[in-house]
Amino acid sequence: MAGQADGEHYKNTARRWFTEGWAGNTALADDIFSESVRTNGVTVGVAGSKHRIQERLAGFPDLSSHIEDMFSAGDKVVARLVWCGTHTSSYGGIGATGKQVAVPDFAIWRFAGGKVVEISTIQDQFALLKQIGCLPGEVQAA
Repeated sequence: MAGQADGEHYKNTARRWFTEGWAGNTALADDIFSESVRTNGVTVGVAGSKHRIQERLAGFPDLSSHIEDMFSAGDKVVARLVWCGTHTSSYGGIGATGKQVAVPDFAIWRFAGGKVVEISTIQDQFALLKQIGCLPGEVQAA
């Protein structure tokens, strides 16, 4: 069972990734994530963790994040955050819109052996699509 010092270390590790890693320092992934890290049940490894942020940075080069809440319990860290950026290039198959977004995100990380081995995330895709104007008119107006 992880102690209080471990919990603080885990929170600091997550904070570094959400601030520095998401700002482009993807080399941090080598120190933070296990080679067999799973995201939402799929093994993505370190390379997958880097790739996900590189894709987001390609679509939103001014990407930043704001951590709203962060808690640790045992071997887990829970973070509620908002990522922001300007959609200046294709992202998820959607061409650049030039629109700014603020997307709520929620993550649970599990640590083992000093590294993140499991990630569960929920991102408000509806908010993202609404903000960049990619919903049908009647849905967009709601």
